[in-house]
Order: sequence, then structure tokens, then C-alpha cells
Amino acid sequence: MKITYISIFPEIFKSFLTTSLIAKAQEKKLLWFESVNPRNFCKDKHKQVDDEIYGWWTWLLMKAQPLIDAIESVIKTNKLSKRCKKRKIVFLSPSKDIFCQNHAHEFAKMKHIIFVCARYEGIDYRFEQYMIDQYPKHFAKISLGKFITLGGEVPAMTMTESIVRLIPNVIKEENSRKDESYSIEKNMNNLEYPQYTRPDIVERYKVPEILLSGHTKKIEEWKKHNSVDL
Repeated sequence: MKITYISIFPEIFKSFLTTSLIAKAQEKKLLWFESVNPRNFCKDKHKQVDDEIYGWWTWLLMKAQPLIDAIESVIKTNKLSKRCKKRKIVFLSPSKDIFCQNHAHEFAKMKHIIFVCARYEGIDYRFEQYMIDQYPKHFAKISLGKFITLGGEVPAMTMTESIVRLIPNVIKEENSRKDESYSIEKNMNNLEYPQYTRPDIVERYKVPEILLSGHTKKIEEWKKHNSVDL
């Protein structure tokens, strides 16, 4: 899978992409990343990517054209056909569509994801209109949750972690994904049971005796009993 971040602050992603399983997945050629700065597609000498909002002169909004040109450049460079079903253009913005585990599983099947990271008050609405007209089957406006961040970069990284962990071989112990919270098999209405490691006692809190017994059937019953249905 290839992931492209459209952002005016591409340096934000440097540490994220060089640590932990993300870095190892790149070494194994499972993931490829790139960052594209929409400032590079501004026509004026100052590379101005934002301007005042009509009707609200004190607030700034990102211009539509540099974002459109940045995405079209990515699509052209990567030779992505409009008929390609395994591509997603994700605009991170307040939306009725809230990111969840179902999205993660859907996006994990993609070959290329383009995350559009807005700043200021967002992006000129004509950017959305263009994307909906030109890429109706690929464009998605999604929120990480019902809260506002300074920009789309951190939500993009959060979504990236949720997505790429579902790609085969990114996580070595893939069985760890088969029994976890928000399982799509359980319609995301479950929370995993409590889990423990050594030592057996921390402060005055003990590991449940059943987990130390080695009795597989009883342990499975304990896990089921201590899972939570939402």
C-alpha cells in the first residue's frame, strides 16, 4: 500500500514514519509513503495557500486550487486510473461520517490512500465539489471524532496506524488482531477482557487465579465472561 499525505507541514510525519512497525513495514516493502506540499502548486511568488473567508474577514481558509492541483499531480505521477477501485482520497474534516474499525478494514484493502490534511478553517468548499464531481467513488470526507484539532495531520497518522496494522505481515503476531475490542464480527459492540503480565502481584492487586491455572477451557470462559458488550 502507498499512502500520500497532502499537507503544508510535511515535517510532522518524519518521526512517525521512521519508528516502530511503520518503519519495519517499509523495510519489508509492505508500505510506501510520500508527503506533498500544496504550497508547491501555488502560482504566486509568496506561495500563499490561504486567504480570508468571504463574509468572515478575520478567518483564514485554504484555497481550493492548490489542493486540487496537488492531488491531480499525485494521481498523474502514480498513474492512478479513475477506474481504479482500490484508491481512496480522504479529506479529514468535521463530518457526519466518523472513522471507525469498519473504515479501517475497508481502507486496508486499498492500494493507495491520499490523506488531505487541512489547516486554518478548512478548505474552500469548491475543493469538495471538484472531488465529488471528478472522483465520486474515491472521495470521502471523514472525521476522526466529534472534536476539532489544529489540522488534519494528527488524525491522518491515527487513521494510518489503525489501517496499516490490518495489512498482512505488518504485525508479526497476526492472531493478536483476531480477538480484540471493536471487532467487526461483533458489529464493533465489544470491549476486550482485562489482560495481565508479570509479576503476579502489583501493589496489592493480584492476577486472577484462573489465568495462572493453565486450564484452557476455563480461561476461555473467563475471557468471555469478562468481555463487555456495548
